[in-house]
Amino acid sequence: MTQHDIDARATFAAALAREAGALALRYFHHELDYTAESKDLPQDYVSVADRSVEALCRERIAQAFPDDAMLGEEGGGGVGERTWVVDPVDGTLNFVHAIRYWCVSIAFLHDGVKKIGVVYDPPHDELFLAVEGRGATVNGDALHVSQARSLARALVLHGFVQRHELDAHIELRRALLAAGAEVKDHGAGALMLAHVAAGRVDAYLEPHMHPWDATAGLLLVAEAGGRVLPYPGPQGLRAGGAVLASAPAIYDNLAALARW
Repeated sequence: MTQHDIDARATFAAALAREAGALALRYFHHELDYTAESKDLPQDYVSVADRSVEALCRERIAQAFPDDAMLGEEGGGGVGERTWVVDPVDGTLNFVHAIRYWCVSIAFLHDGVKKIGVVYDPPHDELFLAVEGRGATVNGDALHVSQARSLARALVLHGFVQRHELDAHIELRRALLAAGAEVKDHGAGALMLAHVAAGRVDAYLEPHMHPWDATAGLLLVAEAGGRVLPYPGPQGLRAGGAVLASAPAIYDNLAALARW
């Protein structure tokens, strides 16, 4: 795959994220009606907004790159030599509660290597874009992770969903707090990773993330000068894996506490 091919897909991905985000905003503002539905776990929601936005992404990708595969949160799909990974609305719990912290996440991989990552925040009209080897930007401005050097001065985002082991989560959060970190969870993993890349927060960690939540954001952090735990885990892209992404100087301390 040539750099021209990558650049063409990056331009396409940015435009698609904005189009998908515009559709999601219509649901968010109730210009289009929807009803939130529960999935299998407590506090795990889906809606027609998620499905409609993913269907739009699937249609546009099939039209533009018919030989590429797509793996989406709601509709599944395949993994191939060229694969798009899409979360139509990351942060659905926030979305259905009218909280303006959610995003559209789109990644592209070639032979399993992250090449493009786009996270679009529609309520704030911020488009985060990374291309392998080209750095990361938000609305065209260069991104860089924070210069945090101590957990005692760090703002750390620690993700939790109901499938995680609760005691382990509480133990790690206690250790982070004991080390002096401020610890929060804003509820949209892809957007939290984008904010690590932007230097607005110093780190993000979670024991398991699905590929549609993690892939684009991890490339953003890496291209913004951060350190990231290798992802996905040994079981491959579909299975996902643990996530740790941070400013370089605090990565080792976080890794020692997490023990992943």
